[in-house]
Amino acid sequence: MSSDRLEAVRAAAVAPLKAANRGRRDASTALAERVTPAGVLTASVALYVLVFGQLTWAQQSNFGTFGFDMGIYDQAIWLLSRFKNPFDTIRGLNYFGFHVNVIAFALVPIYWLGGGPHALYLIETIALALGAVPLWLLARDRFENEWLALGPAVAYLLFPSIEWINWWHFHPEALAITPLFFAWWFASRGRWWWFALATGVALSCKEDVALAVLAMGVAIALRYSIRAGAATAAVGVAWFVICTRLIIPHYDGGQAAFYLAFNPTLGHSLQGVIATIIRHPSRLYRLMVKQNRHTYYIQLLAPVAFLPIIGGWSAALIGLPQLVINTTSVIGYAYSIKFHYSSMVVVGVWLATVESMARRASRPATRGALVAVLVACALAANVAWSPSPLSVHYRDGEWARPSALARAEATAVKQVTNGKGVSASYSIDTHLTHRAGIYEWPNPFVPTNWGFANRDAPPPSVVDWLVLDTSIDDAAATQLLDQLTGPGGGFTIVFEQSTVIVARRQGT
Repeated sequence: MSSDRLEAVRAAAVAPLKAANRGRRDASTALAERVTPAGVLTASVALYVLVFGQLTWAQQSNFGTFGFDMGIYDQAIWLLSRFKNPFDTIRGLNYFGFHVNVIAFALVPIYWLGGGPHALYLIETIALALGAVPLWLLARDRFENEWLALGPAVAYLLFPSIEWINWWHFHPEALAITPLFFAWWFASRGRWWWFALATGVALSCKEDVALAVLAMGVAIALRYSIRAGAATAAVGVAWFVICTRLIIPHYDGGQAAFYLAFNPTLGHSLQGVIATIIRHPSRLYRLMVKQNRHTYYIQLLAPVAFLPIIGGWSAALIGLPQLVINTTSVIGYAYSIKFHYSSMVVVGVWLATVESMARRASRPATRGALVAVLVACALAANVAWSPSPLSVHYRDGEWARPSALARAEATAVKQVTNGKGVSASYSIDTHLTHRAGIYEWPNPFVPTNWGFANRDAPPPSVVDWLVLDTSIDDAAATQLLDQLTGPGGGFTIVFEQSTVIVARRQGT
């Protein structure tokens, strides 16, 4: 065979392979053109919502939520949606006598459509996930690179504290995180009307968000605009004073006891706490550096590679008031990443992280290396400390799973066939809160965690149903149940399965 003919044969054989390779390259190029940073961000947010939406939905369905606090918010919003007085019978207080969550009115239409605890959980999940969007926008502006900006956004979705806040029921202050991120981004661009709107939404979530807004005002004055910063700080102070001096005392009989009891070692009023800090700063320091606070600091900062420590201090100011309150509190929950108390601290940590990266890494290569370190730290922290499916603690019992007890509780709830008063175990409350009278057992028979100082509980006659998991009762509660369901006690057991009972009032 001649050489020319041999080359022709070889070319004919190779041609299909070359065509296939060209096709693959064209397909890869087309795919690469379709994959955009915004698309990856959207997919990341959607994945978070899918994972934690399913987990939190199952948490409620499998009786993993409690009266404190899911039941408190669910009953109060349901009462508002029915145009009833929002006296929360799980807490024993008017809804606005404990906290000022104006955002509740925006949730009322969802309850007109049949919403409840599942919907609250889903709203919180979506709101937390959307925090990745303003972080990406801020990082995009600071890094001048849309792809690198994905690093902080994805790392935020892996942040253990965010996922724990999502896990621990529904709390309105969690809804303030994303608006505050947006507020800082709008301020960085000088878009002050949008900044005011985002700040207003954040303030509507809870009264102590005002302290973060006050600090944000200081940060804006230092970095962007003295006039805008001063106005922001003034609004924060005014709203906090209105809530704690007017609204809450009006609805709780002049007590405002939550804020009186939160930091008793520093004072019994806001003025007293501030005065103690100014006169005796060493007391503040000793509380904040206690041994049992160290884990809190590490679990907040290690997932972000401790970047807020080396820069971004003006943004870090936003979380400082809540950090001080949390780490000086006598309430152990306050200085744990597992609870909603860290919501405002998270805002400061993440804004400071992005600002620190932008300030300390001017060259693209250095910035890329920092982004890689951040994502690596976030992933490692998620595995070590979060409740996510990636975590080594995922199956430690934090997420409620289907069980014989949950099935018995679900059947018990169905026995309640009218809207009359119910006294239920704390693990069953949130399935019976759409009524004017739902009490956490042994309330109202024995006032416990009712209002302030257990005063003014209603008479036991307001209760027609008992729905209880007797396995979590102490000796006194067991004795009380025996009396109520015994001769002359007024209640007859109509359902009993495993450790779950339902008793109904007979007669008066």
